[in-house]
Amino acid sequence: MAWKDYRPENVKKRFPHSIVPLVNGKALIRAAKKHKSMIMATNIRCRLPVEGIVRASMATQAPVMYEIAKSELTYTEFTPASFVDFIIKENERLGNTQVPFAIHGDHITVKKMEDVDSVRALIAAEMEAGYTSFAIDASHMENEKNLEATTELARPIIEAGLSLEVELGEIGAKSGSAEGFTRPDEAEWFIGNLVKNGVHPDLLAINNGSIHGTYFGTTQEGIQLDLTLEIWKAIQPWNVDIAQHGITGTSLEKITSFINYGIRKGNVGTLWQNVSFGLAMNQNGNAITTPEKGYVKRPYRGIPDELWQEMWAWAVETGNIGGNIKKANQVFAPKLNAIAPEYKERITAHAYEEAVRLFEATHSIGLAEAVWKELEAMAS
Repeated sequence: MAWKDYRPENVKKRFPHSIVPLVNGKALIRAAKKHKSMIMATNIRCRLPVEGIVRASMATQAPVMYEIAKSELTYTEFTPASFVDFIIKENERLGNTQVPFAIHGDHITVKKMEDVDSVRALIAAEMEAGYTSFAIDASHMENEKNLEATTELARPIIEAGLSLEVELGEIGAKSGSAEGFTRPDEAEWFIGNLVKNGVHPDLLAINNGSIHGTYFGTTQEGIQLDLTLEIWKAIQPWNVDIAQHGITGTSLEKITSFINYGIRKGNVGTLWQNVSFGLAMNQNGNAITTPEKGYVKRPYRGIPDELWQEMWAWAVETGNIGGNIKKANQVFAPKLNAIAPEYKERITAHAYEEAVRLFEATHSIGLAEAVWKELEAMAS
């Protein structure tokens, strides 16, 4: 298909001369819904895996959401604007003009009502930077305050017609109702009242048993799909689908089954960090760890062993072992970006293969054409 400029206005304004298809996230979600598939959303904490993901997306014609969370902006090299710049430049460098993608502000978190003003400023900065999808996460607060904050913060996103994800039930929380899980009646109340307030989201993120990051020790993946389906059914009067967070460590077979439970977007983050650092993983992509929350580095994977040893020594010295190794992404960004071509190439090759496996599991191979059709319909 010949490239047409279906980009949102904020993208056209920031990148007037670019012809890479950074498009409205709504089109990706709608295409996935119609074709019984799921969009892979990739949290990017360093630059190293992105070339492999872009190449895999181009080869398979599978759309991607590139995303970064509010928290990730504090421990990576990226600002809202530099993140978009990098994703655009990689797609330009690799010649992608055919496979639409979105850039998503993941977990734009509001932990208390006093945070609303600063979060409003972040959303404005992300919109100006060229983000085309947003996840407002006020799930740390009680439901009424979540509703109030989400309603207020979502207005500029709704006015711009861009994709919106909201969250009910803090991911990984263990307090409150049944293990902290989101309840169907809560979801029905939340989405119904958002719509009454003029905010119609595309996706609802829920606490259904997933966690962010690595499963350590005896902890096992426990995503509750029967509960997920009940929640999805409860919000179907408004045609809202589910966003699944915390997919790293989940089998490909289970990921494929997500499609039957109303899940249209799946977030994969820690996997790409494991690939970049060269950490040993099990067949589900979960890092193999030691009882002391250390990791096993593969000498034939990822960054040079010497750099990993330096990073791990820093982690031990600063108390950033376990899941906090993620903070090394910012501290060591200059060294990560300067590794020799042979290491970059093997990371690219590994990321490519992992991305293809996920595109196959999510049934998003070839979905690009359907996204173009959605964009055309949205523009008419």
